[in-house]
Amino acid sequence: MTTTIVSRLREETAPFHDQIEQNPYAKAIMDKSLTLETYKTYLEKFYGFIVPSEKALSALPEWEERGFDIESRLKTPLLENDLEQLGLTKRQIEELPRCGNLPDVSTLPRALGYLYVLEGSTLGGQLITKQLKAILSVDPEVNGRYFNSYGAELRTKWSEFREFLLENVKEEEQEQVLTAAKETFILLDQWLKEDSGSHTAVI
Repeated sequence: MTTTIVSRLREETAPFHDQIEQNPYAKAIMDKSLTLETYKTYLEKFYGFIVPSEKALSALPEWEERGFDIESRLKTPLLENDLEQLGLTKRQIEELPRCGNLPDVSTLPRALGYLYVLEGSTLGGQLITKQLKAILSVDPEVNGRYFNSYGAELRTKWSEFREFLLENVKEEEQEQVLTAAKETFILLDQWLKEDSGSHTAVI
């Protein structure tokens, strides 16, 4: 029996997932040392990586052709909301540093590899949301929407994405998906660590 793309992604990206969870922001969330200021910095870092990536992702015509609602998966609006709630103006948000070393999402298989990482992060977001509520004044409906991405629809959204992967990735395209997923983990990890100093990060 051929190994499915979902199984391969889970198994072959596991070391990269483990690595990014050692990020200083993530550790601070788990050991409850995260401050509100560092939480804001964490979101700013995600913003700098996700915004340019999602612009490229949204440009692919295959989403509409294959009936996949990519707009409902975009995290940029959630990050913008949270950062505004944390005191940033729209102009300040627009001027935040953007990551220059981004994963290649120029084909549908590569875009799906990127999305596997970001959609998968929403599962861990539930745990992070609980931790944030316990240590900071973070409300998942107000300034914690990014980590609470899909709320009660989380499992449904993840199942839909898994099904789309299984139905739309040909066997000969699997390597493209895997390469892009690993690349996304590596580049995001590098970006989150860049100039972090004593600050404290997860996916």
